[in-house]
Amino acid sequence: MQSKKGMRSLVCLLLFTCSGITWLCAQSPAFDPKKSLEDISISQWTTNQGLPSNNTNAVYQDSNGLIWIASNNGFMIYDGERIETYDKNRLSFLENDGFYAITENHEGTIFIASKGDGLVQYKNGIFNLYEPVGISMPKSIRSIYVSSDSSLYLGANYQGFYQVKNDTIIKLTDELFDKSIIRSIIEDADKNIWFGTEDSGLHKLLADDVLSFDVAKGLVSNNVRCLSVSEGKLYIGTSRGLQWMDQDLSFNEVLPLKNTTVNTLIIDAWNMIWVGSENGLGRWNKSNNRLEWLSTKHDVDLVRVTSMIMDEEHQIWISSNRSGLVQIRESKVSNLARPTLSSDRINIIHESWNGNLYIGTDANRVDVFDGEEYSVMPIKTNLNGNGVRDIFHDRDGSFWLATYIGVIHINKGREILYSTASGMPADNFRVILKDQSGNFWFGTRSGGLVKFKGGKIERVYANGSGLESNFVFSIAESKQGEIYVGTFGGGLTIIMQDGSTRTHHLGKDDSGLLFFNVDFDSLQHAFITTNNGLLYFENDSLQEVKLQSDQRSNTFFDLVIDNQKHLWLTTNLGVLQIKKSDWRRFQNKEINEIPYFTIDQSSGMNSEECTGATRSNKISNGNIYVPTLGGVVIINPKTFKRDNYIPRVSIRQMIVDDQAININNQVVECTPGTSRYRFDFSVLSFTSPDRNQFKYKLEGYDNDWSGATYDGSVEYTNLSPGDYTFRVIGTNDGYVWNTEGDALSFSVLPFYYETIWFIVLCVVLVGLVIFLFFRWRVAFINNQNLELRKVNAELDRFVYSASHEMRSPLSSILGLINVATLDKSPNKEEYLNYIKLSVQRLDSLLRDIVDHSKNARLEIEVEPIDVKVQVEEILQDISFLDNYSKIKHNIECLVESSFHSDSKRLKIVLSNLITNAFKHHSPDESDNPFVNIRMERTEDGLRIKISDNGPGIEEEEQGKIFNMFYRATHKSEGTGLGLYLVKEIVENLKGTIEVESVVGKGTAFVIELPDLRDKIS
Repeated sequence: MQSKKGMRSLVCLLLFTCSGITWLCAQSPAFDPKKSLEDISISQWTTNQGLPSNNTNAVYQDSNGLIWIASNNGFMIYDGERIETYDKNRLSFLENDGFYAITENHEGTIFIASKGDGLVQYKNGIFNLYEPVGISMPKSIRSIYVSSDSSLYLGANYQGFYQVKNDTIIKLTDELFDKSIIRSIIEDADKNIWFGTEDSGLHKLLADDVLSFDVAKGLVSNNVRCLSVSEGKLYIGTSRGLQWMDQDLSFNEVLPLKNTTVNTLIIDAWNMIWVGSENGLGRWNKSNNRLEWLSTKHDVDLVRVTSMIMDEEHQIWISSNRSGLVQIRESKVSNLARPTLSSDRINIIHESWNGNLYIGTDANRVDVFDGEEYSVMPIKTNLNGNGVRDIFHDRDGSFWLATYIGVIHINKGREILYSTASGMPADNFRVILKDQSGNFWFGTRSGGLVKFKGGKIERVYANGSGLESNFVFSIAESKQGEIYVGTFGGGLTIIMQDGSTRTHHLGKDDSGLLFFNVDFDSLQHAFITTNNGLLYFENDSLQEVKLQSDQRSNTFFDLVIDNQKHLWLTTNLGVLQIKKSDWRRFQNKEINEIPYFTIDQSSGMNSEECTGATRSNKISNGNIYVPTLGGVVIINPKTFKRDNYIPRVSIRQMIVDDQAININNQVVECTPGTSRYRFDFSVLSFTSPDRNQFKYKLEGYDNDWSGATYDGSVEYTNLSPGDYTFRVIGTNDGYVWNTEGDALSFSVLPFYYETIWFIVLCVVLVGLVIFLFFRWRVAFINNQNLELRKVNAELDRFVYSASHEMRSPLSSILGLINVATLDKSPNKEEYLNYIKLSVQRLDSLLRDIVDHSKNARLEIEVEPIDVKVQVEEILQDISFLDNYSKIKHNIECLVESSFHSDSKRLKIVLSNLITNAFKHHSPDESDNPFVNIRMERTEDGLRIKISDNGPGIEEEEQGKIFNMFYRATHKSEGTGLGLYLVKEIVENLKGTIEVESVVGKGTAFVIELPDLRDKIS
């Protein structure tokens, strides 16, 4: 199981912030001192962007790249995507929302100094109050600092100076400092600890004492507000200015900052000293003692500055008691705007043959720059507020201006207006071109294209006469002298040298397509910028140039190719730079989309919106001038550098069913039944957070990476139990991606019935059931086969025996008939009696066979039985037997309630046994012949005993008497089925039958039957 990466160590710089004090140990040069402080980019975060208050006390960047902000309304974490606020409503252990300073130790633990709760600690994803052993932690901590030996130094409000080492806190100062506010702490190159107080000066910590410096010893003020160290010097910011102390402990004052309250300072790689004060931001160049000052930029007030840091991307972050959080960056471009220019709304920049720049704006004049100074060329003709759309300075010194009241020709102070009044097809002129042959071409908004020479109209190209639209956006001439005309809805028209035209379209319907500008590469292939993208004209056809998608709607106005063959596209969202190598790769079909770098307000443009449908200009020195709605943007391609910074990517949190999961744990597990899984992530680049993009993939669910997105959050639902790894990669410019990114592994735990062991157990149990069923089925079939064989054998024996038993009386009858036929005596009665006996015997056999069949075939019918009545009925039925009157019978019935069983079957059993008891008795051979019938209740049912004192049954015969067609003696006149049928019925009724017999003494049959009351349907 892989968990989220823990705190990373610092790689390129160490930042230690102490209430506005920052020490930069290593950085690459930024903020070139040759560039004006005015020429910076600026961004601001206020309550409108998510801060709880615009009153911020400190800013800090941790080793993971996160920005922390301390304020009087909680502290915040900013990751480029979201601002998270922590206050007493979110952290229950807090009693106060005010915080002064933030720092981080070498193990990655964050400490936040509180106004009233001591020190808040953030470690392994958990916030709590830091409580070291030893003396009590001061409640109000103003400044914090981590030294090189990992000691944590704390400066308190009116409680003294403390050191925490190995989680043990000690107090370093006596009660004298309990009356002071310790605002700043720093460690010098010799590992000495210095601290500054608000009213008692500067102090150096000694082994057993404190070395103090105040106004009497050279400080300009006892109110020391910040400290910093550079090149062996200690810089001291006070309420009365900035000083530095040399190694000999002497003080030197920075005179340009005299009487300036210096709240915070940093020293950059150029050894420039940046100071934040109550009334602005300053940069002091020690080498020439020059101070630059900036109080406001783009309506952002840089006042009441409380702290400053320089981040990993070499941007300066500023906290302010008034302006929230501010970030400044070295600008990649320069800007020309008011008051230098007449207007910030620029339409055209024209470089003349004399090297002057002529700038057309929405004002009623032309701004002129001769390389040293700016001036204004007034226009006498009233433009009615429409401004100058295009400018051409002719070799004869005259000017041609395209305006929306006509074309103005200015020559030696004289102005001529060419408009509809003088024969022009329209007044709204947008563009001017003078070709190689000296012809002028004027493009209009509604009257087509005018070819003009010698003060006369040579020809008008309009819809139906050479053009397919009267709205002309652009005119360009190829080296071959062909005129390319871009229109609104009428495609791209090429006018040949003989005046003939041919028009090219991107699709069947170009009615919504605006061909803004046409530019040629070195091979004279044309680039066309349109409202739907960039086109390339080659081999007499228009082809789309596909740029890397950034999910924003770009309208392309113009394209400029610099001296290094890089492409620069002006758009409504800034200027895009395309490397020539990437263009070639696209031409060679090595890539399907062209990556680019965006220059916008984050890069220093006053306004990222370039003026629509206007031309940019590459002037003779190679610089590119871009007209925008915020003035002229100047790009120097020679010095322009893309950011090589590969930003960190961080998975910030995982939310499962609205509950935050601590992703710092070694094992991240989601309980069974969870359904929604949200991941918040960020690219830790703050140059232009709105341009940060992501791609993500959930291994175990997604097959491939997502498309690029600006949304730093994604949610998955109903994940199956298993192991997953969420991965995210990112970029801050759409060009260079951090392909390592960040990853979070987690498990979705199954319910017990979804686990492998449960499934295996179920499979085993199912297999066992199938096996047992199979064994049972085999045994059942075998038993069935045995029963079938048994039945077949019994059937064979029954058929054989039955046929033999039936044949015997029939043979007797037939023999008697034959004898009677031969006997001539008249008395045949004896023969008839014998025949009658044989028929009776046959009838008895058939009745037994029928009873046997019924017992085997019919269902048991349970009903209440009065056993005594049934016995009495049987005795009455057999009263005709010869022996009946000679044998005494006794009925002993101890059954008081009804017995439940099959009445018909029970009667067959009793009838057979009682009849046999009388029929096979030998009353003449016994002194007192009897048949006793005893019935009594048992625990489960009924016990019947039928006994007699007849001749008895031989012991060896007793086990056979229940066999089919078996007769114990040849004297028996029965069918041999009676006792077989009795046993079969008794067993069918779930009972038992036993025989007890002694030869010469008698026989007893004992039957035990269960009460079948519960079988009654």
